[in-house]
Amino acid sequence: MPNPIAYLAIIIWPILILVLIKRYGFQSGVLLGLLGAYMFLPAGFNVDLPGIPAFDKFSVTTMTLIGYMLINKKRFGYGELDGFLKVIFIGFVISPFLTALTNSERYYYLPGLTIYDGLSDTIGNYLYFIPFLIGFKYFRSYEHQQLLFKYFAIAAVIYALFALYEIRMSPSLHRSLYGFFPHSWQQQYRDGGFRAVVFMGHGLLVAFFLAVGVTVLATMKKTKTKFSRYGANGMLLTLVLVTLLLSKSLAALIFGIVALLAIYFAPNRLIHSGTVLIAAMFIAYPVLSSMKIFPHTALLEYANVVSSERAESLGYRFEHEEGLLNHANDKSLFGWGGWGRNRVRDEITGEDLSTTDGKWIITLGTSGWFGYLTQFMFIIAPIWLANKYHKTAKSKSYNEQFFLASHALIVALILVDQMPNASLNPLYWLLIGALLGRIYDLKNTTKKSEIILNTK
Repeated sequence: MPNPIAYLAIIIWPILILVLIKRYGFQSGVLLGLLGAYMFLPAGFNVDLPGIPAFDKFSVTTMTLIGYMLINKKRFGYGELDGFLKVIFIGFVISPFLTALTNSERYYYLPGLTIYDGLSDTIGNYLYFIPFLIGFKYFRSYEHQQLLFKYFAIAAVIYALFALYEIRMSPSLHRSLYGFFPHSWQQQYRDGGFRAVVFMGHGLLVAFFLAVGVTVLATMKKTKTKFSRYGANGMLLTLVLVTLLLSKSLAALIFGIVALLAIYFAPNRLIHSGTVLIAAMFIAYPVLSSMKIFPHTALLEYANVVSSERAESLGYRFEHEEGLLNHANDKSLFGWGGWGRNRVRDEITGEDLSTTDGKWIITLGTSGWFGYLTQFMFIIAPIWLANKYHKTAKSKSYNEQFFLASHALIVALILVDQMPNASLNPLYWLLIGALLGRIYDLKNTTKKSEIILNTK
């Protein structure tokens, strides 16, 4: 049961965001607001009031930013998207409404969806996506890209210290401060020790946050970009990397190590090519799985070489994904909607038989291919465009070119993590939008330079 501190944290957070914006400026205030919400506000908790979206750690942050921007007449950035992405954005926002229109019938004991459900989820999609537009509009310069990396690097170091405490002492901070544990305790015990949960809700989310932190810190060290007076970049990178190693998440550890190796040994061109390959794999995976031609068996055999326990866990995941995918294909265009309608149930009792982990299968089941493609296209498009236009950055400094490649790699990691997990949140949407904004800025700068040269 949440204690009064949990309610108080949600209630006073908008005031703190406004103070941060006034004290440090809009960009820094936004970063501190989203990072602070994800890192320290209660997880798995919301204040639900009638007629408006529930207030949780992210929705209250986003609504505060929207209010601030409307009052101060700051634009959201939608008008600067090209025509194709504007259409995709509209499609993503209205996709829940289309889902509701095609799911008015009952599913076992679950009620059909109503127009109110569609409208409510449409508003939710809009709120969910606002940080992307803010990142796109207000974090497109190289200076703001550096600011984004610096803040994330500091956040990763701070969280590594909290995580080390919980790995040693057990994940107890959330319960101690907010009066409840946000997830299954059993899932946080692995290999004879604990995963750190801190205030993110699950150990896998913390591990992935640290993997992104490793990528950011390695970028800072490679480019010799100083961000802290309290330690050398290499020492802080080692701290976060060791914490990731102890976090007992194989997928996040692989992401972190692959990113580290890519940053230190791969040329920018190869990093960009790798991110495009990841994006292609993400789109292909559900298609190949539906056609029964993805090599699940071979992957299980490789996993068994590493660990029989890992192989068993992966096999369990594949088994449930197959059932969920078959169910999703029954409403392939717009999906089944929420309230658990996307889950496989016993034909006689209606009992829930599913385990859903990956964001991809959750999205495909609830929103169908229309919702799946319109949502993830906003992650794939920046990756594709970064690869297409990275040569434009050749006129820029080495550090600017490298930051672009590293940023694209981070976005690719966020995308691929949606296969085993569901880590996508407004903070990561800000990172994704900032990459798209950076690409637009490079394109516009190049066009202006060409105009000047042609007029001389």
